[in-house]
Amino acid sequence: MSSAFLSPQISLPTGVLSHVAVRENLALAIPAVGAPTPQAPQVRGRLAGSDAVLGSVCVGLAGAVSSRLRSRAAQKSRVSTALTAIPALGVAAIAALPAVAGAVTGAMEGKGGRNHKSGSKPKVVVIGSGWGASTFMTSLSEEEAQMYDITLVSLRNHFLYTPLLPSACMGTVEYRSISTDIRRLIAGKGQFLEARADTIDTKNKIVRCSRAGNAHNKLGSSNRFPEGEVEGKIKFDVEYDILVYAVGAQTNDFGCPGVQEHAYFFKEVSDAMRTRTRITDAFEIAALPCTTPEQRDALLSFVIVGGGPTGVEVAADLADFVQGDAADLYPELVPYVNIRLVNVGNYLLATYNRDISEASLKVFEKKGVQVLNGYRVIEITEDRVKLKCAADGELEEYPYGCVVWAAGIKENALTSRLKESLVDKNTGVSSLNVSSLQAKDNGIITDEWLQVRGSSGSIFAVGDAATVRNDRTLPFAKILFEKADANHDEAIDMRELRDLLIASSDEYPQLEEYANYLASTVITTDDSADDVRLAGFARLFGDASQREFQAFKKVYELGNQRVGARTARKSAEQVASDIEGVDLNNDQKLDFEEFSELLKRVDANLRPFPPTAQVAAQQGKYLAHLFAAGELDGTFETLKSTSSSEGPFAYFHKGSLAYLGSNEAAFDLPVLGPVTGPLAGVAWKAYETISQISWNNRALVGLDWLRSEVFGRSTSRY
Repeated sequence: MSSAFLSPQISLPTGVLSHVAVRENLALAIPAVGAPTPQAPQVRGRLAGSDAVLGSVCVGLAGAVSSRLRSRAAQKSRVSTALTAIPALGVAAIAALPAVAGAVTGAMEGKGGRNHKSGSKPKVVVIGSGWGASTFMTSLSEEEAQMYDITLVSLRNHFLYTPLLPSACMGTVEYRSISTDIRRLIAGKGQFLEARADTIDTKNKIVRCSRAGNAHNKLGSSNRFPEGEVEGKIKFDVEYDILVYAVGAQTNDFGCPGVQEHAYFFKEVSDAMRTRTRITDAFEIAALPCTTPEQRDALLSFVIVGGGPTGVEVAADLADFVQGDAADLYPELVPYVNIRLVNVGNYLLATYNRDISEASLKVFEKKGVQVLNGYRVIEITEDRVKLKCAADGELEEYPYGCVVWAAGIKENALTSRLKESLVDKNTGVSSLNVSSLQAKDNGIITDEWLQVRGSSGSIFAVGDAATVRNDRTLPFAKILFEKADANHDEAIDMRELRDLLIASSDEYPQLEEYANYLASTVITTDDSADDVRLAGFARLFGDASQREFQAFKKVYELGNQRVGARTARKSAEQVASDIEGVDLNNDQKLDFEEFSELLKRVDANLRPFPPTAQVAAQQGKYLAHLFAAGELDGTFETLKSTSSSEGPFAYFHKGSLAYLGSNEAAFDLPVLGPVTGPLAGVAWKAYETISQISWNNRALVGLDWLRSEVFGRSTSRY
């Protein structure tokens, strides 16, 4: 939903160069030619053909639109903005043309069967239908999927393209345009069960599920989750050999009073629909003749909490609606509208380039959106939002008609229960796994192959539900200390520390910066003996070496990023401070306690991957690659064999983007840097159109852009 370029790795017919926009989180990717298609050849041909027809329709439609707009003076201002939506359709239509030939080729190709190397079909259960789960399923070819008995369990029977949820909330695009049936996505690959996974028995490898219903499996008055808890439930179990855990996360209210009762979250279609209904109700009640000006001020005061991509885009789309459609439909109410964006940090879009933050402020100022940086919500009552300024502690409060909460995520209840089950499974077996699982990381802990710690190779986790983490060095402090203490004097000098860190950096990438620093600062004298003094001029040389090393590393990280590449950056002075800070007696040697304290500081630099759709999609694709070998069966032995032949997960950051309103957008690209303005807005629409997970969705979204620009957004409620 937020805007980091995202690559769901959409599979296209053979021979097609697929364009995939990535975002919130996401970026433009160009997968390899010949990616396997998730649909049968007949379906592929039909979808590709419909998009090819769409290309010819676009020309006539554009002419009709221009003629209609020229004939209506009141709509002249919409001509240029309407044209910004056409490239999105044009790109999708042009990209569809090769698919016709590719579909014909695919239909003519025969399907050869493949068997799992074990000779049987391991049972695979996938929990979730978001970016990680859906990309995993679409990245597996039908031939590869047939090696397993796959069951997907999810509360919702569709994949939701979350980056356009703010646009769907305000009616710019329709909800069904950004939703894709899960059953269509996994057709020919596995079965789908619409239910909720309540608990996971990791000892017996069972997922216990439920959904609303009754003992006789008859329809009741409320037969769906997650609309609410119901008394009657249908319960069943699903066994697995391998579990793919992709349930995502839930919105974090940070314990703020009133959030659960009065704020509107923004993660599902149901959330966006509730928000849209609330906003429409506010305008309709404010339009009544019996409503006072003071009441209109309160009703039309909208507060968005969260300065990340989701909050920024909700504010941008709402401001577009107010200045465009509301000005036409409720002209007498527009002066009463106030939109406030509350951000606890000092900058909007803090993870983006600072120029983008400044550009977003300028756009919002022009649109009349009040940005409150450095403010924290301390309470939401039935009709007031209470804020506290971080700088001076000043308290402020505002009336509101709707509060949208987009301020962060936390692990959900099922993830907490899974952690408890894994702790129980490993108690008395592996103290290291128990320690890892009890850590305060946000999500299930996995290794670099996305295998969940303590699962013995039977569980993989992707997306917001997982935290990919390298081994911490602290649990192995004794082993590392003994390895470094070559002369057995129960102390490590700087030379021994240097040699240890250099030798261990491959296994523990967080040691790399410290190893490079010591390699530059431990001096070799004329007699080739190492001088352990960290001399001032050596430290200066070390700083220069560090700058050169960081410059190289920045270029390298434009490509693949392993976990070690996501450590907090430290200068030479900071590294020296860590080393000298633990040397309590200043003897240039570290005893075991001092060495352990140093490892604790080193481990504190590890950072997880960002909780974005871009990361989840790439993890899903990587996991499908592991499964494609046909070797995994839920045991540690096959995991070890597969991981020895396949490299660890490497995250490729393709950039970030955000919609700022008024047909302007912002891109933060790894090489080009920040790009903002109207042209970026045109590119944003094209990207969001192309990045849809199916050709049907691409066509629908492209047409929605045109419809909203030409005819305006619909305020209808159903």
